[in-house]
Amino acid sequence: MNKTPDASVAWTDPTITRLAERYYQRLAEVLGQRFPQIQPPVAPESASLEDFYTVANSLLRQNETPALGIEHGYGIRISDYGVIGLAIASAASLGEALQVQGDYLALITDTKRFRYRFRREGSMMGLVIEETQPGLWPHHFVVEFEMGAQIRFFHDLEPDLKKTACTLDLPYRCPTTRRHYRDLLGCNVRFNQTEAALTYPASWMHLPLKTSDSLLAPLLAQRCETILARMDRADDWVQRVRNQLLNSGMSMQSLIEAADNLDVPVHTLRRHLYQAGTSYKEVVLDVRMQLARQYLEETHLTLQQISYQLGYGQPSNFQLAFKKYFDIPPGQWRASRR
Repeated sequence: MNKTPDASVAWTDPTITRLAERYYQRLAEVLGQRFPQIQPPVAPESASLEDFYTVANSLLRQNETPALGIEHGYGIRISDYGVIGLAIASAASLGEALQVQGDYLALITDTKRFRYRFRREGSMMGLVIEETQPGLWPHHFVVEFEMGAQIRFFHDLEPDLKKTACTLDLPYRCPTTRRHYRDLLGCNVRFNQTEAALTYPASWMHLPLKTSDSLLAPLLAQRCETILARMDRADDWVQRVRNQLLNSGMSMQSLIEAADNLDVPVHTLRRHLYQAGTSYKEVVLDVRMQLARQYLEETHLTLQQISYQLGYGQPSNFQLAFKKYFDIPPGQWRASRR
């Protein structure tokens, strides 16, 4: 029987590290080609996908980079996904490949902030991206990255597919020119739509893959399951801290107090959170902002009352933290939700 790997290496798995490094590399390539004035970020040692999205978030907030996401995503090949890419390519059909991709989506992207949904419309199939936590960071990059990567995904698995049969819908205005998108992707692109979606002929789902391997597929799936389980165990500590903070009603408690309530040494809790790609300070901020959004949407508490409820000494500190986190002032957030 294979020994289950220790959760302490969940976020340093070489498969995830290599993919994150490729994301950094591709980002540097696009910046060098289109935005040479922007210094590309350097991948940290044992990079994680969380690292990448954090860095990309910071870069986007500080610079104007129209269409960066679509070029970044379209430049990622299925071979860049390592064992996950091999598992996808070993599927019997394109439809099964999409199923494998969905099963292990957490290994290749940020599923904490959005999810995939499929829909059938007559002879067309649609892949829709839905945000699970709207407003957390510039979603244009995320949406474009995912859609660009998906179109590349189709091309790599079935190079003979006619991309002109696809239509990409994006829920915002065109940041550059429509031609820029069409020339890069080879499909029809529509802006100012109600949701982000890629539609394609449903008949594609039954196309057999030339790369299919019925013997290799289950072995690769087992490897993906192992990586996913290790990630889940590491991330469990993040959820435990969040739950403890929410249930206690003390989002401002110290690391020492949290460790004591969870009955673990401080250094152990700090290590678990580090291995999950975060820190106690970041988890506390996430919880505070989650509560702040809830107070703004569901109560009539003033901004001053909310700031004190969340443990901020000054209302101005709360307002600055909220705006930095959601990229919108709390008063404006409340007005937009009502």
